Amino acid sequence: MKTLLSYLSILFVGILISHDVSASVSGWTQKASFGAVGRHRATGISIGTKGYMGLGHYNGAGPNIVKKDWWEYDPATNSWTQRADYIGNNGNGNYACIAFGMDEYGYVGGGQVGSDLNLYRYDPANNEWTMMGPMPTQYLNREGFVINGKGYAMTGSTLSEYDPSTNSWSTKNPMPFSVWSWNAAFSVDGKGYVKSNTTMWEYKPLSDEWLSRAPFPGLASAGGASFVQNNKGYIICGYNGSFSQVQRELWEFDPASNAWTQLPDFPGSSRRFCSAFSINNRSYFGIGTNGTNFNDFWEFNANLVYADLNQLDEDIQFSFGPNPSSDYIHFSTEKLDQYTLEIYSIQGTRVHTLEAKNGQCHFSRNGLPAGTYLFKVIEDNQVRHTNRFIFN
Repeated sequence: MKTLLSYLSILFVGILISHDVSASVSGWTQKASFGAVGRHRATGISIGTKGYMGLGHYNGAGPNIVKKDWWEYDPATNSWTQRADYIGNNGNGNYACIAFGMDEYGYVGGGQVGSDLNLYRYDPANNEWTMMGPMPTQYLNREGFVINGKGYAMTGSTLSEYDPSTNSWSTKNPMPFSVWSWNAAFSVDGKGYVKSNTTMWEYKPLSDEWLSRAPFPGLASAGGASFVQNNKGYIICGYNGSFSQVQRELWEFDPASNAWTQLPDFPGSSRRFCSAFSINNRSYFGIGTNGTNFNDFWEFNANLVYADLNQLDEDIQFSFGPNPSSDYIHFSTEKLDQYTLEIYSIQGTRVHTLEAKNGQCHFSRNGLPAGTYLFKVIEDNQVRHTNRFIFN
């Protein structure tokens, strides 16, 4: 059985590696780099079995370079192909656009540069862009979501729905919050989810109403990317407070339980204004900046993370709880009399070691920060059980 110690060793290596990763590290596999120069505030969507990234900008200490190139990623061949340039903003490119991938087309519009109010449709079969007409406003620095073949875009407290079948926009009921710049958004099982600063909201299109959900417990207030796998949403990287406080955190949101779980950090460089999309229950993530503009590109498989995190020996019938908890976790088993319990942060740092007696072990929080923690049960120098718990 793979031990938590070996898993943590892999995690430590993954934290140090930012390039040339060919094997899976905590669910991540580095893929062929994005087909062009690194950038941030770009656009990333999926259409069918292909992914698309492009537009964006880079500046640093020099002039602001705005991009219009558009690239197709094929997971089957792990390769990039340049496609027709974006035609919005008079063909001059843009960044911080609103974008949707729906059915056989992609839709992109708005952005930081110029005053182009039009939405543009990309047809991958014919590799061409078509102007679809004006949007309700010029969307920029906001991430939308797609539900049942319709796109949803936000600005302030206004939610607008785009129906590609009629090429028309409609205004929905006012939102009970004002969406932050560089928010995160995704959809799961016919509902939309929006992270705005640290608040989390669920949108139900059938009743046109919003529900407040469990607040985001991570460090990044904005500027991360989002994707979906296995009916769960994921938010990764971003910044907190200032652009220099970039993060590598990865958080999973389960709509069914209204709960967040912190997963091992992204093994590449910390960054903000990155891009992501999902294809066939795999997610793809890359580019962005932390002062350096990246063109690396990664695949994420959540199933591999849980295969690493949930190692256990069924024979010992180990139990622990409450989970989540605010102050303590109690561990017990009737199969082991004495064992050692080692507890680690999600980053792989050991934070405490306890010795159990009569199968019982009690761990008090003692000021540990909120988050997900890993533990391993050791008997006779062998790991018998590993799992995780949460302090909220």
